[in-house]
Amino acid sequence: MRRRLGWLALALVVLVIIAGVVAVVAVRPSVNDARDRVDRAWTPLQAPLDARYQDLAEVRAALDAGGQANRTVTQDLTAALHQWQQVARANDPAVQVPIANGLEALVARLKVNLVASPRLQSLPPLQTALDAFNQAVVNPPGVRSFNNAVDAYQRARTGTVKRLVADTFGYGARPQLELAGGS
Repeated sequence: MRRRLGWLALALVVLVIIAGVVAVVAVRPSVNDARDRVDRAWTPLQAPLDARYQDLAEVRAALDAGGQANRTVTQDLTAALHQWQQVARANDPAVQVPIANGLEALVARLKVNLVASPRLQSLPPLQTALDAFNQAVVNPPGVRSFNNAVDAYQRARTGTVKRLVADTFGYGARPQLELAGGS
């Protein structure tokens, strides 16, 4: 009886190993291909985003020049722009997209502050810089293509077996790009 249990345990271990190998062979290529599509869809967005955030640096400079350097939104904008400059050439959407989304959220926050603050409204260079930023549109079909690739990647890496394989091989989640004003 004991010997039979030993053989059953060994057979179970072998079966689990075989199932793991089959899962890796079946799942990993599709997850890898989906991640590669995300990376390819990201590449054409980098230069327009970099130009957009250079215009955003002018917004920050207008805030500084208008005596708004100590405002939290200005300090947060300065820090986020610095982060973007550090990763702008990385070609890594896993790193760049969260920073881009943070910058876009800061723009939305600044626009709310602008509406609510007569002091900010009294700074014509700020409005000029913000108008220039708003003109720096990132190709909407390119953004949709990127976000669709992210959705496909997320589907390729979710599910019990798929998630185990994806997590084991470092296929982490990728966020979609969310532009302020839907640009």
